[in-house]
Amino acid sequence: MKQLNEKVAIVTGAGQGIGKGIALCLAKRGVKVIATGRRAEPIEQTIAEIKELGGEGFAMTCDSADRARVEEVVNVAVEKYGTVDVVVNNAQAIVPSAPVEETSYDNMLKAWQSGVIGSLNYMQAAFPYMKEQHEGRIINFASATGMFGIAGQLAYGSNKEALRGMTKIAAKEWGQYGICVNIVLPGAESPAAKAWAEKFPEEYAKQVNLNPMKRFGDPEIDIAPVIAFLAGPDSCYFSGQSVIVDGANSIMP
Repeated sequence: MKQLNEKVAIVTGAGQGIGKGIALCLAKRGVKVIATGRRAEPIEQTIAEIKELGGEGFAMTCDSADRARVEEVVNVAVEKYGTVDVVVNNAQAIVPSAPVEETSYDNMLKAWQSGVIGSLNYMQAAFPYMKEQHEGRIINFASATGMFGIAGQLAYGSNKEALRGMTKIAAKEWGQYGICVNIVLPGAESPAAKAWAEKFPEEYAKQVNLNPMKRFGDPEIDIAPVIAFLAGPDSCYFSGQSVIVDGANSIMP
């Protein structure tokens, strides 16, 4: 079984926020990181920081909903490093809030294409290599928005709950190949959260105060180490689980 520092990981949405924190955290632990995102500049900056730290990796632009491009990313990773050991499906398009009756088809489609479909694209593209080596880690991302049914978040929340369903089914089917599939529900200071705080400072302060730890998590310090555990050898019997990392703000029954 490979140690974490022997692994190759694809991190989607790695140009900012949680994705960037994960990419940096894994790289500091010796993981070779392929950083993807829709815009070149942010992911290239992430890789530049990784190399400054003495790490290894490269950046490739990719919209996760573009299946052909996803397959290209995986193929390039395999050509360069021999395999793909870990896929971190962090990327997700954010769509406007709306009540159920006003949620548009286009926004539903955008949320699901970037989330469920995009994650499935990477899972299926990496599967043959993980199956062949009888070892792999898939780490998807959900949200308390879907788990607890936050009003106004139909497109985003329903997509995130579908991701939880897909994770559990894949874990059941792929366990026989040594592939662990888990999903993380983070509570962190992402760029989207910061933008929301600037727009609604009083509501932001209220939400921070409701958190038992009186703060939101740091992407690299608080969230990413959990991803490192899920990506490493110590999680080889841990699969199909929803892991909430938000300072006890959300506790699953």
